Amino acid sequence: MTNRSLTLALAAGLAAAAVPLATASAAPSACAAPVSTEINTELTERFGTYADTAGRWTGADSAYSVDLPDGSTAWIYSDTFMGEVDENGGRPADSPFLHNSIIVDDDGVLTTYTGGTEAAPESLVKVAGADETQRWYWFGDATVENGVLRVMLLEFVKTGTGVFDFKFVGNAVATLDPADMSLTSVTDLPDSTVNWGSAIYEDPADGYTYVFGVEDNQAQKYAHLARVPSGSLTTAAWEYFNAGEWTDDPNGSSRILEGVSNEFSVSRFQGRFTLVTGDATEPLSAKIVMYTSSDLAGPYTGKTELYTTPETGGNVFTYNAKAHPNLGDGDTLVISYNVNSFQGSDLYADASLYRPRYIDVHF
Repeated sequence: MTNRSLTLALAAGLAAAAVPLATASAAPSACAAPVSTEINTELTERFGTYADTAGRWTGADSAYSVDLPDGSTAWIYSDTFMGEVDENGGRPADSPFLHNSIIVDDDGVLTTYTGGTEAAPESLVKVAGADETQRWYWFGDATVENGVLRVMLLEFVKTGTGVFDFKFVGNAVATLDPADMSLTSVTDLPDSTVNWGSAIYEDPADGYTYVFGVEDNQAQKYAHLARVPSGSLTTAAWEYFNAGEWTDDPNGSSRILEGVSNEFSVSRFQGRFTLVTGDATEPLSAKIVMYTSSDLAGPYTGKTELYTTPETGGNVFTYNAKAHPNLGDGDTLVISYNVNSFQGSDLYADASLYRPRYIDVHF
């Protein structure tokens, strides 16, 4: 069972009594209202068939996507099940479990990249010298700059023996060779209480890479914003948005939106900056919502419900919805979300449960 997923879901449940609805929901949006939503059958079948038959990757969470220089797409995952799916559609009890992996989709041909070997896979990026049961990286959003893949890293450490005894301790950036996903370097970022890498937005007009992060207080979650000159994510000093100004203080950024999930997306869609997220203003919410703004730093308003996840109920919960602007078009947002269960045995009994879902929202 993925500890982070359970923690995020329980935190969302606590939020109901402690967190008012996000105030950024009153003003109208310039985007058209969604007119229909349907399952993206192409992605669903592609990844479902691969997971069930390839004997390699059988499911994961997170699911960021980024286009690579050769035209293929890298899918960036955090907690990942490896191995085979048995004849009953389940996972063997000894299925390898990793904290991060990548699948490259080359025109429908999928290839999984991990560390270790195919027979004994390990997380693609590990904390140097650490026991991964005690210290590990989860992946955030990713981007390509100067021909290499940069993936945001969130470092966590185990603090006790309980399932929820772990904490966030730092941010870093992994640099990988997109030709074979070999790790080139890990660059630590300045100490910060913000989990950076929830979303990345590239702005070719002003020459900056913008990185969104989350101030995760469990019962309350707030989006923050930073930037760095394009092409220098690991080499230039970052700046942090603070109430209309940019500061060099990693802990000096201000809150720009309340009620986001730990992972979300920000893109330019129909003339507006568009933020898609799971609705963290409700306990264990099944809602996927959208906010828009005329400015990247907000305010984000016009809260619009895009979809209610049908899987949610009983032990099953959904989380970390995000759009994939590289896969949609001017009238459609391709959105993924994660599915999980509070009952760890469910993930072994039904391998299809712990996999991202894909939908198309048409406007």
